[in-house]
Amino acid sequence: MPSHPPPPRAWRLAPSRAHAQDVVSKLVVHGAASDQTVLVPYSPGLEYVVVATEGEVRSVGTEGDFRVEPMGALATVWARARLALFFKKKKYLRFKEFSLYSRGPKPERKRFTTFNQHMFNTGVALDGDLVTSHPELLQGWPEIEPPAVRPLGPVKTAIVAHVYYEETWPDFAEVLKRLAVPFDLIVTTVPGRERLAEAVKREFPWGEVVVSENRGRDVRPFLALLEQGRLDRYAYVCKLHGKKSSDGGRMAYLGSLWRRRLLFDLLAGPDIAAKIIAALERDPGIGMIGPHAFRLPSAIYSEKLAWGSGNRETILALARRMGVPAERFRLDFFGGTMFWVRPEALRPLRDLKLPGDFLEEKGLLDGGLEHAVERLFATSTVAAGYRLADSDGICVLDASPAESSG
Repeated sequence: MPSHPPPPRAWRLAPSRAHAQDVVSKLVVHGAASDQTVLVPYSPGLEYVVVATEGEVRSVGTEGDFRVEPMGALATVWARARLALFFKKKKYLRFKEFSLYSRGPKPERKRFTTFNQHMFNTGVALDGDLVTSHPELLQGWPEIEPPAVRPLGPVKTAIVAHVYYEETWPDFAEVLKRLAVPFDLIVTTVPGRERLAEAVKREFPWGEVVVSENRGRDVRPFLALLEQGRLDRYAYVCKLHGKKSSDGGRMAYLGSLWRRRLLFDLLAGPDIAAKIIAALERDPGIGMIGPHAFRLPSAIYSEKLAWGSGNRETILALARRMGVPAERFRLDFFGGTMFWVRPEALRPLRDLKLPGDFLEEKGLLDGGLEHAVERLFATSTVAAGYRLADSDGICVLDASPAESSG
């Protein structure tokens, strides 16, 4: 009888460093046909098993975080059996050529499950089609040469990016270099960011850098531009900021993932900027378009969570000043404070003249004026008589009726 080759060996990954809590490791799994980058939470008590499902896993690169060992024949059979019989989805990752699961004490394994749920909630499921097709969501965009000159002629679009953390600038720069839509660029930041200003001017000579005191994070500088009339000449404005959250118990990787997913949904998805502008031009009733995955509250982010801590009273008071009494107010906003908007849709918020009310930055996780105003950009849009619409990075989704936020 013909002999059958043994099934491809599984691989065991044992932690080799004593990392602090909430560190994320990057694995590169070299399969028979392709390589796959995977992020996993690291803990000295957390191991991983990689099981080939199609072809063979040739090797696993771990940047020194793990000892990588091929498993024996019996251990490989047991690993395959465990995967087939005992694991529910989100307790393992399934790719085309392999699957990966965690091993260790239950509290340690829960890190991996929670990590996968966080990724799913962020709209960047590690083993989903989106990440497979767009690995830049995990790794960032490769560096390319900047455009030589700004396109000639009138420009209807402004990109306004607040960059506090200089290390977040490369994500913005590489996305903007690839943008086919003509745009003016305004980068707001705080004092002491000379290297950032030089990088902006080097890559986008026509870009403008506005330095303001460190109050109100990304919200106050944007409101100041509005109040000064600096955005009045544009038909459409895309508001961005260098999100880098590791607060509120969230793991440190979330800020980068949120930032890249938001950029993907608004600027970096396939022709998405052109599609968003076309939607705004086609339907003058749409005042704001934001990322669908971050429209809150949602099925995975309750209204209680969406209000935040200590924001309700301020939100309702400001909404009332914009003509939206508490009995008509409905919480509906784009988390992350990134969106496309018609400047005139923010007139109700602009008329409140809030820039002077923001306090000096004290690192509040929630409850500051900036956290309240974050939840009111969409309210202003509806109070001005416009509707909201969503983007998922591939297309613009149906606009919401005006009553949904008013």
